[in-house]
Amino acid sequence: MKRLKLIIVSAFILILSNSYAQTDLNQEIPKDPNVLYGVLDNGVKYYIRHNETPKNRAELTVAVKVGSVFEDENQRGLAHFTEHMAFNGSKNFPKHELIDYLESIGMKFGPEVNAYTSFDETVYGIKVPLDTVEYLDKGLQVLYDWAFEVTFDGEEIDKERGVIHEEWRMNQGAQFRMMKKTIPALFQGSKYAERLPIGLMSVVDSCEHDVLRKFYNDWYRTDLVAVIAVGDFDVKEVEQKIKDLFNKKEKQKNPREYKLEDIPNHKEPIIVVTSDKEAQASSAQVFFKHDMFKQKTVNDYRTSMMHNLYNSMINKRLSELTLTETPPFIYGYSAYTHFLGPKDMYMAIAATKDDGLLVGMKAVLRENYRIIQNGFTVTELEREKKSLMKQIEKLYKNKDKQKSANFVNEYKSNFLLTETPFPGMELEYAYYKEFLDGIKVEEVNVLASKWVTDENMVVLITAPEKEGVTLPTVEEVKAALAEVKAGKYEAYVDKVATRPLFEDEKLLKDVEPGKIAKKSKNKVFGSEEWTLSNGVKVVFKPTDFKDNEIKMTAYSYGGYSLYPQSDDISSKVTIDVISESGLNGFDKIELEKLLSDKTVRLSPYIYELSEGFNGTTTPEDFETMLQLTHLYFVKARYDKTAYASYLTRSKANFENRSLDPQTAFRDTIRATLSQNSTRNRPWTSEILDEADYKRIHKIYRERFSDPSSFTFFFVGNFDAATAKPLIEKYLGSLSKDAKEENWKDLGVRYPKGKIDKTVYKGEDPKSVVFMQFNQDFDYELQNRVELDAISKVLSTKLLETIREDESGVYSIGAYPGDSKFPYAYSNVTIYFGCAPDNVDRLTKGTFGEINKLKENGPTEADLSKVKAKLSKERESNLRENSYWLSNMKSYYFYNLEVKDFAKYEKIVDGLTIESLKKAANKYLDDSNYVRIVLRPESEKK
Repeated sequence: MKRLKLIIVSAFILILSNSYAQTDLNQEIPKDPNVLYGVLDNGVKYYIRHNETPKNRAELTVAVKVGSVFEDENQRGLAHFTEHMAFNGSKNFPKHELIDYLESIGMKFGPEVNAYTSFDETVYGIKVPLDTVEYLDKGLQVLYDWAFEVTFDGEEIDKERGVIHEEWRMNQGAQFRMMKKTIPALFQGSKYAERLPIGLMSVVDSCEHDVLRKFYNDWYRTDLVAVIAVGDFDVKEVEQKIKDLFNKKEKQKNPREYKLEDIPNHKEPIIVVTSDKEAQASSAQVFFKHDMFKQKTVNDYRTSMMHNLYNSMINKRLSELTLTETPPFIYGYSAYTHFLGPKDMYMAIAATKDDGLLVGMKAVLRENYRIIQNGFTVTELEREKKSLMKQIEKLYKNKDKQKSANFVNEYKSNFLLTETPFPGMELEYAYYKEFLDGIKVEEVNVLASKWVTDENMVVLITAPEKEGVTLPTVEEVKAALAEVKAGKYEAYVDKVATRPLFEDEKLLKDVEPGKIAKKSKNKVFGSEEWTLSNGVKVVFKPTDFKDNEIKMTAYSYGGYSLYPQSDDISSKVTIDVISESGLNGFDKIELEKLLSDKTVRLSPYIYELSEGFNGTTTPEDFETMLQLTHLYFVKARYDKTAYASYLTRSKANFENRSLDPQTAFRDTIRATLSQNSTRNRPWTSEILDEADYKRIHKIYRERFSDPSSFTFFFVGNFDAATAKPLIEKYLGSLSKDAKEENWKDLGVRYPKGKIDKTVYKGEDPKSVVFMQFNQDFDYELQNRVELDAISKVLSTKLLETIREDESGVYSIGAYPGDSKFPYAYSNVTIYFGCAPDNVDRLTKGTFGEINKLKENGPTEADLSKVKAKLSKERESNLRENSYWLSNMKSYYFYNLEVKDFAKYEKIVDGLTIESLKKAANKYLDDSNYVRIVLRPESEKK
């Protein structure tokens, strides 16, 4: 009977395989049958899917197929203004009741309640809990109100002008100034060149209310709207709710013509060379515009696979060039992608040294022409196929654990301009299994000559404006383009290692597996701890959150705190240099190629107080991650070429950092908070000269010489029986060299007393305010929860007053921080940007809200909101591998009482007005307070 069943199953698999093999390439890509898709009588489209990650949550989105490019001349900026007004009052949620309601059920403005406006689209989204039917119903009502019932109250419109102006102000700077010069070149002859979503402040500040209402009434209509609902619910019930609600809106009579804007083609290259005295970096960007590629048929889907293969292979080649002793660019990038409106872009980009703009541009283009002339190699393609298939297999294995937000993005892309298909993971996996292996290198090679063309080329050269930097002229750029095109290039040689990662006679001889000497279980974490015979500790927690994920972290006390000032830079760049050098005799490129068909990421680290590893992998590649870990202990590689390359690129990155006002501001903050400690100096190109190649070798060996001092944590689809022999082999075999090391307190402390500083830097009329309250701290869970809670309450009050009532900022919040080592402290940081004239007024307003909390504590409503936020946040976090990994490590690292972890919900439930009032007085005490303000240079007296 078993044999018969096996034959039947085999036959069924064969039938399936044959059916895939017979797929008609010209057929349309079907829609995922797991998605309930439909169009209402009035034209509203909907996408509905059941998904249980996260549990008891729903992602609700309304997408409008219109953005800034649809604005009339007197409406420039009003697509974005409309998005803002959706949060300032609708028929069913007057004034600010929308945010109040969503916060009352535990949602956070920003990560769980948000929206954006682009050239062609405006999208609103919320995440709601499903504790009651009311939450879902109200969530859908929010979407309906956004789409069709925004009230545009005149008073609210006038108040919001200031908020948008501050958003505009926040984005001012070198990049924005240069973008205003380059955007017209990219979109020459098109409305896109004149319709940045932020718009014109002259329009935002003074437009008539009815002009704003007109934009909404013209374009927010049923034929341009889609509703997307993904969550832990019954899809049929949700479909009926959407039909009942959204069918209420009548189809607009005599609607305004909906016409997509074009971006004209051009024969000759368009070249723009520009600079700015506050620019931090030099770059050469070459764009080749093409008509948008849309995936309609199965053959289109197959073509998109070739795009993915090409993009990955060209960037692997460019990455190799950065590892030469004198790299031609800091980094290079090439890819074909959708860019904007009806156009795709093939881009070739080089970030360079100031004096290397044409060198970098030619180097990136040269690799593209090398492909045109010689193509990719068969070995490159086959390796990339394996890597891509591995990625798809991982997605397929985790198809039932994908987050709802991922599905929302997929359906949103289908509705909007690109019309990306959504066949579902099962069919996509089937397509990859059927078509990927059959893609020939000749097919991929053809893409280069299709994408790198003489027509529709735009070249943008940007650099700092400073003494000693000479920008190339337009004629020099043209000559460089002609030179690189005319060149003859040798075929790329694919250097591939022939030996396995973990096979070498001496290495294998030295590997004698250890044993588990001790076991214990932790009921609070649901974890188990093993102590190996060599002293290595392993703590693991099996979960079912993702079928194809295992996360790992490890620590040992010490870090760069154990080294003197003379080794400060060497110790801080050690891991960067090691990572650039490769492992076990393989250089970095060889190692990456060797691991291309593996799903494993592993990074050693050296922090101030510890060293260790961070990694993620799959059950299938778990052994490879352990092999890499073993090799980082015993076979780290040191390479002078990699070291020289790293220094060259790093120095180029730092050479202009002082030109940027924000960098000068951050450097002042850093120096002030560390009381000018030399261990916290701002980095410059010159400081990198302190690094010493020999010391880097020694520091790495010292930090990773004693495996017995390390504790490893694994969380995910971890099977103890399978993992045991592998852990014994690769971790248990490491030699024991007990040193009894601990970290050293470097003595860096936050300053005492009140400090107020001003940094004068920059030409833009904008300021940034940094405020921080620093206190000694009793590192107990109760205190950490109260610190988090009072910061969340304060953030809400600051948004309500400083942003909404005062219209003084775009974003503002209070952010908690704490630590137990090297000393116990807490801080609350408040950060906002504003007009220079408003700095003192808004600082006073901020203290006004702080003093209210200190005098009265939060209101009952605010207390209820913060409890809901903390509870919902915890509920979601408990289904995340990374949350468990971080918490388990923290409890071990800080030697905390593990039983306290289970008290979280009880502590949150026990928060009161009085307890948070005390917390406000404790953690917002301005006797230890720092304020640092960035102001424009023109204000300096």
